Amino acid sequence: MIRKYLFYLFITFLLVTACNEDDSPIDTNKEYNKFAQLKEDDSLLKKIKQKTGFYIFEFETDTLTIPENEVLSVETDIEHWNTKLTLINQTSIEIPTLGTSMDSFINNVKVNPSGFNPLTARIRLSLPCGGRIHASIIPKEGCKTPALEHLFNYTHETTQLIDILGLYADYINKIELTFTDKSGNPRATTTVEVKTVAIETRGFNSFNVITAKVDKMEPGLNLVNSPGEGETDTSVPYMVDADGEIRWILLLEKSEIDHIGAQCGLHRMKNGNFITGDANFHRLVELDLLGNVINIWDLKAWGYSFHHEVFEDKNGNIIAIVTNNNAKLSDNETTRIFDHAIEINPETSTITKVWDFTSILDQTRILRVDKDLPLYAYFGQNEANWLHNNGLTEIGDDLLATGRWQGVFKYTREGQLKWIIAPHNDWKDSYKQYLLTPLDKNNQPITDLDVLNGKKSHPDFEWCWGVHCPVAMPNGHVLAFDNGYCRNYVPQLTNASGQYSRIVEYEIDEKNKTIRQVFQYGRERTDCFAYAISGVQYLGETDHRLFCPGMNNLLSDGTYGARIVEIDPKTEEVVFELEIKGGTFHRANRISLYPEGL
Repeated sequence: MIRKYLFYLFITFLLVTACNEDDSPIDTNKEYNKFAQLKEDDSLLKKIKQKTGFYIFEFETDTLTIPENEVLSVETDIEHWNTKLTLINQTSIEIPTLGTSMDSFINNVKVNPSGFNPLTARIRLSLPCGGRIHASIIPKEGCKTPALEHLFNYTHETTQLIDILGLYADYINKIELTFTDKSGNPRATTTVEVKTVAIETRGFNSFNVITAKVDKMEPGLNLVNSPGEGETDTSVPYMVDADGEIRWILLLEKSEIDHIGAQCGLHRMKNGNFITGDANFHRLVELDLLGNVINIWDLKAWGYSFHHEVFEDKNGNIIAIVTNNNAKLSDNETTRIFDHAIEINPETSTITKVWDFTSILDQTRILRVDKDLPLYAYFGQNEANWLHNNGLTEIGDDLLATGRWQGVFKYTREGQLKWIIAPHNDWKDSYKQYLLTPLDKNNQPITDLDVLNGKKSHPDFEWCWGVHCPVAMPNGHVLAFDNGYCRNYVPQLTNASGQYSRIVEYEIDEKNKTIRQVFQYGRERTDCFAYAISGVQYLGETDHRLFCPGMNNLLSDGTYGARIVEIDPKTEEVVFELEIKGGTFHRANRISLYPEGL
């Protein structure tokens, strides 16, 4: 308060006494406004020059002129980023000034501030004025992954807490910190060393980078939503870089949401946090970047169980795939599973919409093709598990879903079916109008009934089998992970008979109800066969595709695990491939380490 009083006393003095070198009146209002605004705008003093009869104070964004005969002294302390200006009447003011070293700004460095994200550090800085911090983690020698860096948002606060993400495990990390102005122009730089501990992995043993052409790859890290050692274990989401180094991980068994079964895992929200589900305790959870719990929504209290997928829609609502625990078959005893979705308003914590897929699709279309497979009792098709909805996303104003047994389908938010990507056999007449007719590479309809009904594949077209992870692309196309489970109605769980999984991209003409296959990858790679889970992603910056078979892959050393493969669809060049030995995941995605707007 005293400091502020002295500043305005000084300004008043200037207004009364200031003059220019020609002894003509200075525009005192302008000088006052400039000086006050420079401090308010966190513009640092860069240089002081003396010109006949005047001190000229050059700031980062403007210049202020003060008559020399009104100044008693000017003392600049570059080490502490400060200039003390004293007037002839003994009134003084402290002016934040551009210095050279920012070492003294660092008050504290705390590794793993949340207690369960050991590859993060929180740095507390005391700055001479507001500004921005640019952080860059210097890569290990010989690594291909570029420096992980981030320019944090501007703040007027002089005390800033900066959360550094992306540290190497069991390593003395060197973090280059730069103090910048509002626009990101550097003021000074220092290096901080941070020692991390080794991470004990659970559910994944090691990584093998087959190829990493980083100059061609989509930027970001690979977010892997690992279930841990099994579906009923505590999930362990982590991010791995192009060198196979874990750079971010949540050890959630140490948090208040211990034993969370996240399944499809973390999805980034508009506020930068993550939304995920929990199939172990049937709740939805919002987490921040360090793994701190922000919100929990109890699905059980509403009569639902979580299954696989949850995301925030463009309206800010939360949409989740669920089982309605009160939805029974005609015997009034057996619960139908995995055939509902709900919309939640997170502000009011109320359910605003419910979709019962029996009112959209034909629940009597049950083929039981896998009834003789050993896993049939767990996830085989039957009257209760007639759909097995396992993926849901937005497509324009509508929704796009995958059903393990019923293909890919689009429906409106009001619950009106638009179209179905699935073999044409065994649909009731009322649904045939929604079935899409496949086209060959010459845009001619495929009329072979065995192809239409899924008994065999066409050289230019295949349906999806045991499908997961629908993706709506910006050009209107649809991506999906075609697991190949019981492809062409052949019940197989291994690749011994040539079974394969693939990423597939379809072009759909809604008006003419046609579908054309425009890209696929994986048909020639039986080592990528994953009969369940898994995912795909469209990579917008490079126009690449991410193919992520999440289990049962035959790896290059003869063991089994999972893969992440990035493909350029124009050339079919693989620019990145990572093997995860002993690992499984429901989904993997390329993601920026920091969200936008942080």
